[in-house]
Amino acid sequence: MRAGSIGIATGLGLAIVSSAPAFAQSDVAGTSPADVQEDASAPSAASLGDIVVTARRRQETLISVPVVVSVLSGADLTRNKADDLSRIGELTPTVIIGSFKSNAGGSIAIRGISSPANQTGFEQSVSVAIDGVQTSDGRIATLGFFDLAQVEVLKGPQALFFGKNSPAGVISITTADPGKDLEVSLRGSYEFVGDEYKLEGAVSVPVSDTTAVRLAVRYRNLDGWLRNTAQPIANPFYRPATGAPAGAAFLPGTSDTRPGDDELLGRLTIVSEITPNFTAKLKLFAAEANDEGAGVATQNIGPCSGPNPRMFGVADPFGECKIDNRTTVGDVPPIIAATIRGAPADGQSFGKLTAYSGILDLDLDLGNMTLSSLTGYSRTKYNFFSGFDQTAYSQLAFANLQTNRAISEEVRLTSDFDGPFDFMLGAFYQTTKLDDTNDVKILDSNYNAAADRYSSYNDLNAQRGKTYSAFGQAIFNVTDQLELAGGLRWTRETKRYSKRNLYGIGNFNTVATNFPGSDEVGALKGNFEDDNLSPEVTLSYRPDNTKTVFVAYKTGYKSGGFGLTNPLQRATRISDVDFESEKARGFEVGAKGLFLDGRLRVNAAAFAYKFSNLQVNTYDAAAIAYVINNAGSVRQRGFELDGNLKVSDYFSLRAALAHVNARFRNFVGQCYGYAFPTGTTRPTAVAPPNCSFVNSTTLTLQQDYGGRAPARSPDWAGSAGFTFDLPVGSNSLQITGDSFYSDSYFAGETMAPSTKQDSFFRFNASVGLNGPDDRWSLRLLGRNLTNKYFLLYSADRTGGASVPGAIGEQRGVVARGREVALEISTRF
Repeated sequence: MRAGSIGIATGLGLAIVSSAPAFAQSDVAGTSPADVQEDASAPSAASLGDIVVTARRRQETLISVPVVVSVLSGADLTRNKADDLSRIGELTPTVIIGSFKSNAGGSIAIRGISSPANQTGFEQSVSVAIDGVQTSDGRIATLGFFDLAQVEVLKGPQALFFGKNSPAGVISITTADPGKDLEVSLRGSYEFVGDEYKLEGAVSVPVSDTTAVRLAVRYRNLDGWLRNTAQPIANPFYRPATGAPAGAAFLPGTSDTRPGDDELLGRLTIVSEITPNFTAKLKLFAAEANDEGAGVATQNIGPCSGPNPRMFGVADPFGECKIDNRTTVGDVPPIIAATIRGAPADGQSFGKLTAYSGILDLDLDLGNMTLSSLTGYSRTKYNFFSGFDQTAYSQLAFANLQTNRAISEEVRLTSDFDGPFDFMLGAFYQTTKLDDTNDVKILDSNYNAAADRYSSYNDLNAQRGKTYSAFGQAIFNVTDQLELAGGLRWTRETKRYSKRNLYGIGNFNTVATNFPGSDEVGALKGNFEDDNLSPEVTLSYRPDNTKTVFVAYKTGYKSGGFGLTNPLQRATRISDVDFESEKARGFEVGAKGLFLDGRLRVNAAAFAYKFSNLQVNTYDAAAIAYVINNAGSVRQRGFELDGNLKVSDYFSLRAALAHVNARFRNFVGQCYGYAFPTGTTRPTAVAPPNCSFVNSTTLTLQQDYGGRAPARSPDWAGSAGFTFDLPVGSNSLQITGDSFYSDSYFAGETMAPSTKQDSFFRFNASVGLNGPDDRWSLRLLGRNLTNKYFLLYSADRTGGASVPGAIGEQRGVVARGREVALEISTRF
C-alpha cells in the first residue's frame, strides 16, 4: 500500500470501520423508516438495523443479499447535494461519471470500466435502472434527479436482474412512491457561489383505500459557476478571396460570460391495489432543461505552447490551459450562423434537452408465485448549437439534433415457496431508435461561395436496434444456512446502421460515393447481429440472520454496433466505424455482518474479472476521424471494504475503502494528438512519450497500452464521514461531515499527459436544525469545500495538434468547485 493510502486508513479512521465502494454508506440518522428494517437479533436502541435492497429484484436486506452493492438513502443524497448522476456517483468510491453533453452524452465508470462519451452509438458498460427500467444510454448523465427513495450501486457484471445485461455494474435508482397518508413537502435552497436556486415540492394523496397518487416537481436555475473568457477579436481565418462576406471578418466573443442552465422536472406516480392480489404502479416523468450549449461543458486543459491555447496554430489571447472554473467558447458571427442548418440567427450558443419516460409496473400475486410485467418508455432529445474547440475563435462549431427512443417490456415469474427451492423466469424485449444530424463548420476559410456555406459537412445518421432476451434463476437452500443460486441470460441483439452526408466539401462530398456493401448511393450502411449466453452461480452461507458469506462466478455482456460520430468521408468503410461486443467474466467473494449488538455493519468483497473487447474510441485530428477499437482485454483485481458504526444514539461513523488494479493486456491502439516538426522524416523522427511508430517508413503513431490502467481507473479510492445528532429541546441539531479520496487516473482514453488527474481529497459538510418529527429543517450545506477542480472526462481537442513538436491540446470535463447552500424544508 502506498503512503497516500496509509494516510487515508489512519487519518480518516478507517481502522475503526474499514469500507469500500461496494456497500451501504447510509446511517440510521439519515434513513427513513421505509428504508430500514430492524433486525430481530439487534434490539439495541442504538442499533443500525438493516437496509432493504432489490439487487436481485426481491426485497432482501443488505446483510443477506449476496451481491456487492452500495446503498445511498434519500438523506445521504440531500446532505451531499447530490441532484444529478455525476454527484450521486461521487459518493461511492471508484464511481466516476462525466456529463459530456455532445455525442454520447456522458461516461459512467465503476471500478475503472467505462465507455467513452465522445462516440454516439456506444452504450455504457455501466447501465442505469430507474424504478427497474434499464438504460445504457450515456445521455442519462445529463439529467437531473430528485424525490428519490434510494440509490443502489451494484458493482461488477449484472446479467440477470436489470434489463438486457451490463458488464461493469448497474446504478439502480428508486424514486419515491406515495404513502397511505396525505403528505405535502416543500424544499427550497440557494447556493451562493454559483448563484443557484432550487425549489421542489411533492404531494402524496390517498385517493381511496386502494389508490394513492404522488406528484413531485422541481425547478432549478444556475447563473453559473463557470466563466466564459471569450472576447471579440478579428477573425484570423477570414479569407476575402473565397468570397466570404465582410461580416465574417470579426468574431463577437461570448454573449454570456457566466454560462448557466435551468431545468424543470416533474413526476406523477399512481399506485393502485386493483384487487387484493393485483397491484399496478404508473410513473410518468417529464423534463426540460436549457443550457449554453455543449461547448461550455468542457474546457481546454492543455498542454499549451505558451500561456494560451491554439486553434490550428493561432494563439487565442483570451484562453488558458488549466483545470479550473474557466472555459473559452466564442459565439459565431450571425452572417456565418445563418448558413448553418439548425443554428440560431444571432449565432449565440444554446442547448435544449427534453426528456419523457413512462413506467408501468404490474404485479399479480398467485399465492406462492408472483407474475410481474414491467413496461418502459423513454425519449430524450438534445438540440444544441455551439463552438466546440474551446477557443474564442470557435472554428469548430456545429448544430446538432439527437433523439433517442427506447421501448422495453419485461415479464417475470418469481416464486416464494415454503420449501427449499425457488425460481425466477423471465423474458425481455427492447426496441431502440437513435437519430442524429449535424451541420459542422471546421474552418471559416472553407467558405463555399456557390453554396453560401461555411460548413464542411452536413450529415444524417440513424441506428435501429432490437434486443430479445430470456433469463432465469434457480435458488436452492441446501440447508437452513447454505444457499446455492444459479442463473442464465440469453440475449440476441440486432442493429441497423445508416450514415450519409447531405452536403460536403472535398473528401466530405460523398453524395455520389458508392460505399462497398451498401445498396444506396451516398449511404454507408451496416448490420450487426450477435447472440450471448451469460451464466451466473452464487454460493451463500448465512450462519445466522446477521451475517452472510458468499462466493460467485459472474459474467456480463454489452453488444457491439456502430459509431455515429465519425465524419463520413469518401474513404470511410464500415470496418472503420463498427465494433465488437464487450464481455466480462470472473469471480467475487464477499462477507457481510452486523456486530456489537447491531451497532456495527461491515461489508467486504474481493474480486477478479477479465473484460474482453473493451470498446474504446480516440480522435485522430490529422484524419479528422475517430478511431474505434476493441481492446484485447482488461484484467481487474481488487477488494472493497465498507462499514457503519452507531457509536451512540447521537453519533455515527461511516467509511469505505477500495483498491482496484485494472490493467490492459494485448492492446495496441491510438496515440494522442502530436504534430511533428516541419521537415521531419521517419529516420529523424522521435516519438512522443509512451508512443511508437507503426512501421519504419511512415510517421503514423501507435501506443501500447499493455500493463496500463484504463481511463478513469484510480487504483485507490475511499471515503469517511460522521453524523452527529443532538437533541435541542423538542428540536434536534445535526452536523455531518464526509471526506472523499481518489488516487490518480487518466481522464482520457489516449492517456495524454495533460489528462492525468493527480490524487486528491474532497470534503462535504452540513449543519442543520430539525423541528419535531422532522416537520421542518434549516440546513447549511457545503460541498467540495476545498474547491478542488478535478477531471471527470477528457479527449483530444480538434485543432489542438497544430504546434510542431508539441503534444496536442486536450479538452476536459471538470467537476464543479466549492458550493455553499442554504436549504429550508417543511413537510406536513
